Amino acid sequence: MNRTMQTCTVGLLAVLLWGTGGCQVFHRTDEIRSDEPMLEVSFENEEAEKLFVKAVHTTFGREKNVARIGLPGLSLYSRDETVAWNASCNDHIRKIDTDGNLFITEQEARSYYQSITATAAP
Repeated sequence: MNRTMQTCTVGLLAVLLWGTGGCQVFHRTDEIRSDEPMLEVSFENEEAEKLFVKAVHTTFGREKNVARIGLPGLSLYSRDETVAWNASCNDHIRKIDTDGNLFITEQEARSYYQSITATAAP
């Protein structure tokens, strides 16, 4: 009876771990490019600035796994990286500002925002 109970407990634990994405022993997230200064950009109007901020928020904080040791259900070690706020803004500025003058028009911002939300939709 005791052996059966142990087997059931281990089985239930395994199902729970794999069903919830597994188990990690050690996980670390590093912020990269944190010393990058923000580009000095200006906006045509408030709507352009609002669209820019919405665009940044669509990707900010996403982690990218750069190192992992383990199996799909059990990781002994994993390390993710996330891009700092200023660097993330700069990446978006470079993509939005099609003419490179660091002045973002409402049309540039709207076009860019629509392009990134269209690719994110299922």
